Amino acid sequence: MAILPENSEMDYNLLVNVLNGTASTEDAAFVADWVRQSDANRELYFRVKDILDLEKAAERQLDVDARWQEVAAQLPGRRRQWWKYAAMIAVLALAGGAAFYFGMRKAAPELQVTVTDKAPAQLKVLPDGTKVWVKGGSTLSYRPAFGKKDREVWITGTAYFDVQKETLPFIVHTGQLEITVLGTAFTLHENAVIVEQGKIKAKAGDREVTVRRNERTRLQPGGALKTDNVNAQLFGAWRDGDYRFENTSLREIKEVLTSNYGYEVEILQPEAFEGTAISGRMVMEDEKAVKEVLAAMLHARIGKIGNKFIIQPK
Repeated sequence: MAILPENSEMDYNLLVNVLNGTASTEDAAFVADWVRQSDANRELYFRVKDILDLEKAAERQLDVDARWQEVAAQLPGRRRQWWKYAAMIAVLALAGGAAFYFGMRKAAPELQVTVTDKAPAQLKVLPDGTKVWVKGGSTLSYRPAFGKKDREVWITGTAYFDVQKETLPFIVHTGQLEITVLGTAFTLHENAVIVEQGKIKAKAGDREVTVRRNERTRLQPGGALKTDNVNAQLFGAWRDGDYRFENTSLREIKEVLTSNYGYEVEILQPEAFEGTAISGRMVMEDEKAVKEVLAAMLHARIGKIGNKFIIQPK
């Protein structure tokens, strides 16, 4: 595990590894603790994350180099070479030159399958540059010829997709849903799909709906597809712990905890939380952080028995 120097400066290579999903569970927890130590740490964490996120949004045409210069000004002199390296990666990504930089692997002759256990999300970069964060206990598979004549994958469980734009449509198969996209970002959770960017087409049997940004469609017991509005970012935040609450009600928080972590949530004295909503950007990468952050923001006590979260007023 990385150790902070005496002046509490962060190891920025470790920070980049955590943000790109390549760090160990121990290092991810270490960075999460560091972020919670001060507002300055939290601000710097999100500034670095926002810059790295530019590789997923080339259409924004932002001045990446200038952004890294701002961050570099906060670094000790001996570390200022680091930002040049990171900025080079970000610029290449915006130009399409580093689409496979993190986690690239060529397809092997056999069917490719990624299986994770109950560990943190695993990042998989497909041959076309599409990024898939596969949640613990989920399976992702695709054909060896992926990207040549079609782009089709099969998923069981939960995954977040950031699909590379190409002429070939990208198709995701689950047990009962078929999702078709050209280029977008969305979360697929069992029989629900939640769109964060762009739009997708969801199909179940002979039923088909178009799902747009900040919409969720769910397969109902009778086979119908029901669509509603949500803050899609929250439902995909399990992959990196970056939660952006925007006037989020306790009912929505309950849904997010259930969807992202499988928790059952019980609210005691719900009338005390009537009209309660929270806003702000927080890092919640583990169960301890979820409890501490939400308790502070809701002015509540949060306990846990088994797999159940119990929320009650102070």
